This record gives sequence, structure tokens and C-alpha cells, in this order.
Amino acid sequence: MSAYRRVATSDQSGDGAGAAAGRGAGGQPSDDPASSPRRGRSDLISDKLHALVWVVVAIGVSWYTRLFATAFGDDRIVRPLFRAALALFSANAVLTLYLTVYLPRKFPVTAAHKTPASSPAFWEAYCPRAIPAMTGCGVAGSCLLVRACYPVYGFLTPFILGVVALGMFFGLHFIPWC
Repeated sequence: MSAYRRVATSDQSGDGAGAAAGRGAGGQPSDDPASSPRRGRSDLISDKLHALVWVVVAIGVSWYTRLFATAFGDDRIVRPLFRAALALFSANAVLTLYLTVYLPRKFPVTAAHKTPASSPAFWEAYCPRAIPAMTGCGVAGSCLLVRACYPVYGFLTPFILGVVALGMFFGLHFIPWC
């Protein structure tokens, strides 16, 4: 009876077959996008269609619940918590722009800086607390936003805000990267 193996038997040889299959030294996955296997056109189309469905559902939910008109005009919204949530989401947006726009411009890829500044490896070395801070801001902001909107939508608040958030995240599929 053969034992279960996580890697294919063709990757076990020591002749470098692992490196050819998108693996670095020691059989570990490589971070180099050029060595990763290409996805098929049908997978990319499927991803875009799933993203489009989430965006359309999020637009439908926000339109049906009048989410934005309610959030900025209804007296039942707990305003201090709503403003605190907006401040935390704004801090998240500023940190995202810092990591994805400012750092790549300040540290272009040169002989001195071989790791691209837009990579998580660079972020971990240069600003290791940015991602945990963004995670904390996102979680705290989400909890505060749910609590602020709870008097209006009741127990459906987390579901409504969750669907709209997923639609916003999947909407990033349609931003072209130059």
C-alpha cells in the first residue's frame, strides 16, 4: 500500500524538476510570478463573472435597502460610532495607498532595491506593522459600522453590510493594472 504524498511523484526527484514546476529551492513554492503556471482563459473569465455577480448583488442590496441614503441621512444611525468607523476605514485607505502607490515610487527596483516595493516581502521588512494595523482597523471599523447601523436594519445588518463589502472587494477585479 503506498503512502499518501502531498507532492506529485515527478517533483520528488533531485534533478530540478521542482524548480521547473514553479518551485524554488527545497521544493517550496516560488514567489516569482514568471515561474508560476499560467491560468487558462476560462478560469479568468469565470473569476470575472463571479466578481460581476457579487458587484451586481451588492448594488441591488444597497439600492433595495437605500443603504447610502440611510447611512448619511437617517436619524436612527448611531452617529459617533458611524464616524469612528469611517475614520478607521479612512486610515485603512491611507495605509493602502502608502503601501501600493507611495512605496513603489520611493523605492523603485534598482541594484540596491531588488525586491519590488509593492510586494509583501518588502512590506514585511520595511514596515512590518502596516498589515496588522490595517487588519485591526478593518475589523474594528466593521464592528463599529454594524453597531451603528443596527437600529435601522436589525439582525440583517451584518448580512447587508457583508454583501456590500464583498461587492466592493470583488469590484477591484475591474480596475486595470498598468
